[in-house]
Amino acid sequence: MRLIRFLILFPFFLFPHADDMYLLKGGNVFLPDVGFVKKDILVDEGLIISIEDEIDSSISENVINSDGKYITPGLIVFSALGLIEIGALPETIDIRSETYNAGFDPSDAFNPFSQAIRLNRSKGVTSTVNIPSASGYFAGLLSYTKINNGLKQKKQGPLGLLTSYGQSYDDSRAANLMFIEDLFFYVRNGYDSTKADQIQFFYGTDNEYRFTKRDLEAIKKVINKEMPLVVRVNKATDILKVLEMAKSENINLVLWEANEGHMVAEEISKAEVPVIMDPLNNIPGSFDSLNATYENVSRLHNAGVKLAFYYDQSSGAHNAYLATQSAGNAVALGVSYNEALASVTSNPAEIFDIKNVGVIAIGYDADLTIWDNDPLELMTQVETVFIDGSKQDLSNRYDELTERYTKEEELPNSYRSR
Repeated sequence: MRLIRFLILFPFFLFPHADDMYLLKGGNVFLPDVGFVKKDILVDEGLIISIEDEIDSSISENVINSDGKYITPGLIVFSALGLIEIGALPETIDIRSETYNAGFDPSDAFNPFSQAIRLNRSKGVTSTVNIPSASGYFAGLLSYTKINNGLKQKKQGPLGLLTSYGQSYDDSRAANLMFIEDLFFYVRNGYDSTKADQIQFFYGTDNEYRFTKRDLEAIKKVINKEMPLVVRVNKATDILKVLEMAKSENINLVLWEANEGHMVAEEISKAEVPVIMDPLNNIPGSFDSLNATYENVSRLHNAGVKLAFYYDQSSGAHNAYLATQSAGNAVALGVSYNEALASVTSNPAEIFDIKNVGVIAIGYDADLTIWDNDPLELMTQVETVFIDGSKQDLSNRYDELTERYTKEEELPNSYRSR
């Protein structure tokens, strides 16, 4: 084993001091299925190439002393980062579409220079699962984007097709379930792509859902199990109906929110369906979530359901990084620490089959965050962020405004605001 490790590192000893090679020394590294362990990490050409108890510091001129620090994979958040700048201004919102629904992928509108991205990157976020909000029966396609500096970002997708079930529509729950079953039958058996751009689903009907060829192709990916159907659903009986539908249609399923999931946790676990949620959602927002409780997350966890967390609380894209607060509160509510941290790193990657991210392991992308303390503690600060092995600029508008209004006290207010 020692010989193999030497052979792997031998080329780097021959050509040391590469500009893109970094050695992170002595940090508490979060490893899959283990937790925090004191290790050295060697990064080169955007990848993690070695994780050892001790790596010779002479191998790289870029050595970061991480002794006493905590190193985790970069956070993966569920958000509209890069797609919403100011929620109150429609012209800055790119997550919506009136033209497409199932086939709508908002990631092409991604703005890498958004102030929200700068802020979240400075808080340990390295990538986002983009959340669409089209107006049709389906909200659109989930996709994945890294939030590194610069114009070029790595993207993956589509990851899943988002829709809702329950109190979201004017029609009966039964009618909506029939509709999606009939739609899947149509795409599976009667779909003619040459006419898809002109047709309205079901000739002669008066329903409001119109599907273009792009929409129907996205639905076909769900039917072919190329990606899961992601369903926002909260009521316990609705969750059971969605589980039954997914089984009968033979499709992959992911549940979103599931505020009453604790009432049917065993059924969700038995179906091996993951849940994307905010553990802090404990107040009924509708009749669908009358039984919302803080115990939802711990009961799902104890039942063996795979979880991934986001931060909701009507915060918007700017505060997506607060998913760590959701994870920290989940620990207080009974979720194991390692699983809570995995729920904002490796679990999103596993659920949506996002390649080479979310885990600190050899051969994975070097998306790393160095924290000055426990990453799930409220007062912990981010010291360094790497995305694809590149050290990121952590400056952000919040810090710049703080600097302006607290450090330039000798100037009058009118000057400090310029």
